[in-house]
Amino acid sequence: MTTIERRSETERPHVTVVEDRCAGCQECLVRCPTGAISMNFGSWIVVADDAACTGCRQCVRTCAFSAITVSGPMLVAPRVETESRHPETLLGDHAETRRGISSWDEAMREAARCLNCPDPTCVRGCPAHNDIPSFIASLGRGDLDDAQAALYRTTMLPDVCSRVCDQAVQCEGACSWSLAGGTPVAIGALERFITDNAPVPPPRRRAGSGVGMQIAVVGSGPAGLAAAWDLFEAGAEVTVYERDLEPGGLLRWGIPDFTLPSTVANRAADALADAGVPFRFGTEVGSDEVERLLGDHDAVVLAVGAGTPLRLDVPGSDLEAVWDATRFLTAAHDTLARGLGLQALDPSCPVGDRTPVVLVLGAGNTAMDVARTVRRLGGEAVCVDWMDRRFAPVRPDELTEAEDEGVEIRFSTTLVALEGPDGRVARAQLAHTTQKSAGSKPVVTTGPADILDVDMVVMAMGYRIDTSITRWIPGGPVAKVAPAVPDRRWLGSGLMANSAPAFARTQPVGRLALGRETARTSAGNSRSERVWAAGDALTGPSTVVEAMAQGKQAARGILREQPRRPRPA
Repeated sequence: MTTIERRSETERPHVTVVEDRCAGCQECLVRCPTGAISMNFGSWIVVADDAACTGCRQCVRTCAFSAITVSGPMLVAPRVETESRHPETLLGDHAETRRGISSWDEAMREAARCLNCPDPTCVRGCPAHNDIPSFIASLGRGDLDDAQAALYRTTMLPDVCSRVCDQAVQCEGACSWSLAGGTPVAIGALERFITDNAPVPPPRRRAGSGVGMQIAVVGSGPAGLAAAWDLFEAGAEVTVYERDLEPGGLLRWGIPDFTLPSTVANRAADALADAGVPFRFGTEVGSDEVERLLGDHDAVVLAVGAGTPLRLDVPGSDLEAVWDATRFLTAAHDTLARGLGLQALDPSCPVGDRTPVVLVLGAGNTAMDVARTVRRLGGEAVCVDWMDRRFAPVRPDELTEAEDEGVEIRFSTTLVALEGPDGRVARAQLAHTTQKSAGSKPVVTTGPADILDVDMVVMAMGYRIDTSITRWIPGGPVAKVAPAVPDRRWLGSGLMANSAPAFARTQPVGRLALGRETARTSAGNSRSERVWAAGDALTGPSTVVEAMAQGKQAARGILREQPRRPRPA
């Protein structure tokens, strides 16, 4: 066993190399971010220098032979944490609650925590493969222009993604510090700092491989906007077809202003329109219309969102004042903007001394958006979810913010029935559940139901894709599943070695990232002749960044394949 001189484990990390296990493959050497690993070319066994080691344990994760162990502390400064704004009065307040990094000093201190890893696992964890080390290094030098340029090579929604991404299970969960059991670099906050302080560049038209092509993009959510952006920049003539009267899809109606301000959500669509990309609003494109679009365009990108809400089929679900999340969030967005309350959404809600009670079914991120909006509209919000709190997929910060704002959240609870006189909901019967593990289905327990008096019910359990266009997407939806034997480059990166980092809420960040990569790659291949799909249309409900990354990949596939519609002789 070869070791260097040991110092106190409370002072520095200590690296141990087991000689009879080391194969001299140099995987650890090429991936060590601090130069703490070198090679003894006499024995072809690596040696380590504790004085250069920061304790990130990247060498441990990349060693295929378990020849290295690291003990002792991680040498990294405390993370710069951002704060949330807590409105004194919620009623009518739809200003953004989450604050970004406030100063260059904070940004540079946080940037200094980055190891600039030679094989950055954070990039693999990011669905868009943003060059995270480059933009962080630029911030560390105080160069905002270079930081922005690094971002815009791979994303056109950094201001959106930095606000709504669940970084803990993506880039930050895949950070070397997180994989080592520590606190990752605040990648999302640094990304937002760039977009909060640098002007957002419009799409830059150039004479690329899209010149001469005419492309129809169906849907103007993240996937459609990304595909249109890249195709337009490559010189293609792009037309966006949108069934709503405004662009943005989920970005516009599905995320409240207090999480994603409208000025940020609308930025990409406005930039495309200003650059000359035509939007055809109020245009529903069903299965038959795709054929017509193919006759007028060289290719079609299907980027329709999963806008059909899931509903719980229980007795009384057809009563008045039982809403779905799509309808509620769309109406509430405009109502809040006009400074009105719940009665403006539903005039039959009680007025006067009694506060309306809204039951929200679900406790995921959509449900939190609904419940927090209810509070701003002057109502009491009660969320119920049949999952155990320990296994619920909601982001912890969303949960904390909702509870801080007075939302009551009942986990291990499910709706049994709704009741009410005169055809309007007035009461909910609630049962309790038990759940043994994250992978097991909750079981409803026996016993009397709890009765909750309610004035409105909102079903916020998620969405599904409209099946009218699925014949154009054979084999869908594409499953985001990692292959049984991952690519050697993914294994060698060390991302797969820590199966469930604590910072990532013990989620398998490596396998999740590899599963997203499977879907992103699929977006580059046509689904039918001259038809591509991205986002919800390809995989079912997607996150904003996944949809954007797939939209960009679909654009690459079109530019690579160069499809052309038949021309008259």
